[in-house]
Amino acid sequence: MTTKKMIRMAVLAAFGVILMYFIAFPFPIFPGFLTYDPGDIPGIIATFAMGPWAGVLVQFLKCLMGYLVGASRAAFIGMMANFVAGGTMVLVAGLIYRYRKTKRMAILSLGVGTAIASLVMAIADYYVFFPLWGVSLAEAKPLLLSAVIPFNMLKFGISSVVTFLIYKKIKGFFEMEGLKGRREIAGTKDLW
Repeated sequence: MTTKKMIRMAVLAAFGVILMYFIAFPFPIFPGFLTYDPGDIPGIIATFAMGPWAGVLVQFLKCLMGYLVGASRAAFIGMMANFVAGGTMVLVAGLIYRYRKTKRMAILSLGVGTAIASLVMAIADYYVFFPLWGVSLAEAKPLLLSAVIPFNMLKFGISSVVTFLIYKKIKGFFEMEGLKGRREIAGTKDLW
């Protein structure tokens, strides 16, 4: 990993912490413990510009730094949940997008990433995070169906739309030098 790539990933992770810390709010239609923050957007940008594992690493660093600065009201459990959700989103989206870098594939990867991250979080909440928070399994099932799954779909849907709208304008800063030429030679030129 080059120094430039590490710096870019650190900048994105730091920006994710800032977004998570300063722009977090609940949606009125969901329980108060479910809050939206745009902190996943830098991870999605990293996965599009530098690959899926870069996106996962940005998510991990964001959650680690966010925990250390107290960006989550749910402390360590909340940051673990945030990493599972965001990490799943960026990994799935990045794995799909890296094979064909077009607008259509970006939309598909964001949609599939949103759906799979929401499903993974429903399973993780039911079996891991709700028990850690002391929520009984009897209470968990209706909560998952009425709040958690729709919230995660909305959360990642908003972050996906924002990323889609800004990515083209900022991708040049985060892409690696020389990578563009190798993509053109390999026939995988970024058409977005």
